[in-house]
Amino acid sequence: MKITIVPHNTGEVREIKINNLLIILLFLLLIVPFIDRYRRGNEFLSPGKLSKNNEYMRGKLSHYQEEYKNLSKKCNNLLSTAKKYQSIVQVTPEASNERNIISVEELLANLSGSSRVSEEILLKLEEVPILASNTPSISPCVGYIIQTYGETDCIFTGERRFCQGIDFTAPEGSEVYTTANGRVKFAGFRRHSGLVVEVDHGYGFTTKYSHLSVVKSYKGKNVKRGEVIGFVGTTGKTTGAKLHYEVWKNEKAKDPLEFVLTEVKYF
Repeated sequence: MKITIVPHNTGEVREIKINNLLIILLFLLLIVPFIDRYRRGNEFLSPGKLSKNNEYMRGKLSHYQEEYKNLSKKCNNLLSTAKKYQSIVQVTPEASNERNIISVEELLANLSGSSRVSEEILLKLEEVPILASNTPSISPCVGYIIQTYGETDCIFTGERRFCQGIDFTAPEGSEVYTTANGRVKFAGFRRHSGLVVEVDHGYGFTTKYSHLSVVKSYKGKNVKRGEVIGFVGTTGKTTGAKLHYEVWKNEKAKDPLEFVLTEVKYF
C-alpha cells in the first residue's frame, strides 16, 4: 500500500509505502479489544440477564436464610433436650454459644455436637424402663431386719467385722423373692452361706440370697422381680432361720436398704 502526501504550499510530494501485514496487525490491536469489550458488555450488562441473575441470587439468599433458621431452631431444641434429661441419663451436653449471631460454621459445629448428645440421650432413655426393672427395689422376704449393713460384732467369735448385707429373720420356709429382673448366675451350696442363689441383673447389679432351706431356681434361668427363687432356711453358718441378702454394684457391696423401696420392719 502507498500513501501520497501532497503539501498545500509548494513543496515536494512524498510517497510512503506501508506493508500490508503491518496494517492488519494495527487493525487487530486497535479494533479487536473494542469488539470484545462490546460483546462482554452485552452479555453481562444486559438488563434481562442482570434481572435473572438478581432473581437467582435473591432466591439462593432466601433459601440459605431459611436453612439457617431451621438449623438454629434444631440446634437449640437438641441442646434444650440434652439439658433437660442429662440428670436422668447422665449425659453432659456441650456448652451452647450464648451469642445471638454466630457463623454458619459455628452453628453446624453446635448442631453436630447436639445431634450426638441427642442420639445418646435417646438411646439411654430407651434403656430407662429396662434399667428400672433390673434395679433391685423390693424386700427379698417378709420378715424383720436383725442385722444392718456395716460394722458389727460377729456372734460366733465376738470380733469386729464388716457385714456386706442385711439379715432378715422369718419363719423357716418363708418365700424368698428376687428383687429385680435378671438371670441366675449361681444356685447351689457354699460352706458358710449354705444354699445360695445369685442373680445377675445387668447394669453392674448382682444380688445374693443366702442360708436358704430350698433353692427354687437354677443357673441360667431368667427371673422376674417378685419371683420366688427359694425359701428361708438354716443352712450354712447361722444360729437360726434367716435370710442374708446382699446387693453388689460394679463388684462393690452396697447397703441393700438403699435399694428397698417397700416398707421394712426392724426386730
